[in-house]
Amino acid sequence: MLSLLSRRCQTGGTLAATGALLLALAGPAAGRPLPTDQTPPVPVGRGGTLPTPYTLAILPNTLADPSDLGQHSWRDHSSETLGILYACRAGFLDLVHIRNAADWTLHLQARFLRALLRGDPGLDFDGTDRGVRVQVTFPTVLTPAERETLAPALALQLARRYAFFVLDWHEVMTWYGHSTLPLASERPSAFSVDDTASHLVGLDLAEQALADPDRDLLPALTAQLAPLLQSLDVQPRSQTTLAMERVKGLWWNPHRSWPRNSFISRRYVDAGQPEQPLTPWRVPGLAACEGSVPAQWQVDQLDRLAEGRFLHWEQARLQPGMPEILRASFGEGSPQVRAGTLALPEDLPTVLDEVRCRVREELGPRADQPD
Repeated sequence: MLSLLSRRCQTGGTLAATGALLLALAGPAAGRPLPTDQTPPVPVGRGGTLPTPYTLAILPNTLADPSDLGQHSWRDHSSETLGILYACRAGFLDLVHIRNAADWTLHLQARFLRALLRGDPGLDFDGTDRGVRVQVTFPTVLTPAERETLAPALALQLARRYAFFVLDWHEVMTWYGHSTLPLASERPSAFSVDDTASHLVGLDLAEQALADPDRDLLPALTAQLAPLLQSLDVQPRSQTTLAMERVKGLWWNPHRSWPRNSFISRRYVDAGQPEQPLTPWRVPGLAACEGSVPAQWQVDQLDRLAEGRFLHWEQARLQPGMPEILRASFGEGSPQVRAGTLALPEDLPTVLDEVRCRVREELGPRADQPD
C-alpha cells in the first residue's frame, strides 16, 4: 500500500530548509525525577484557534500579546494567555498547542521514568481523544546502573516522542471528521500551518521546565515560555496581523470561514518520522524578519542517547479510536485492520501519506506546500 500511495501522491517533502539551525543540545537532556505530589496530571485540552484574522465571518480572532503570557495551569486555564503568535524563526504559533504539548510531555516523562525505574515491561496510556490508546513495550529491563545514569534522559526522550505522536494523531482524527464540539466540524483545524511548530515548541518548553533547578514545574513552565519564544524572535501583535494578511488567499481563503474546510487552504502534514528534522512554514517578505534563520527541530534525540542504542529500542502499538482510518490507509484485510492497531512509528508515515493525498484532492495539488 505504501508504494501505491507514493506513486499516487508523488510527495516531494516540505521539511528541509537550507541553512536551518538545529535547535538541539550537545546531547539528550535528562528529566528530573518528581515527587509524587508534583506528577503532572492527565492533560486537559484547551480550545485552539486558527492562524487567520477571523474564524467565523468578521469575528476577530484571538491574537496573543507576547509581553503578557499569563500563568501556566494544569486544569483551570483562566490564568493563561491563549491565541496566535508569529515568530520570525518558527512561523505562526498557537499557545494552546504549545501548552498542550508541554503538558503531555511532562505527564509522560513522569510516567515513563517511574516505569523504567521500577523495571516495568512497558507503559500503556490513553491518547488525547476517546478510544485512542498507546501500548509501549520495553524489550529489556534497565540495569541498576542504567536506571541511575540513563533512565531520566531516556524517559524524557520517550515522552517527547509519544507526546508528539498522540498530538499528531489528534490531527489525523480531526481530518477524518472527529470533533470535540457538538454538531460542528473541526476539519479546518486539522494540520493547520501552526500545529506542528507549536507542538515542537511545546516539547522544548517541557524540557526547559524540567531543566529549571530553582522552580517547581508550573512556575518553571510560566518562567521558561517567554525566553523560549524570544529565542524564536517572536513578534508583537501588529506583525502577526501583517503576517496573516501576507498569506491571505494562499494559506487561508478570505471568501470562506469556519467551519468550511476550504477556509484553511494549506496544511502542514509532517512525515511521521521522529528522526527527520522538521522546519516551520514562514511567511515571506516580512521586513521585521529579514535575515532571520529558520528553526529546525527533531522530535526526540533517541538517536543520540547511548550511541543510538535506544533509537529503535521500544515497540509501540496505537489503537486509533476511528477504525476507518486504518481501512483508508492500509486497505481492507490488511494486518493493521485485522489487529485494529498500527505500529509506531513504522505505520504512521503511511497514514500521513494518505492524509496528504486527501488534502491535495480536496484543497488543491499544492495544498500541502507553503507556496
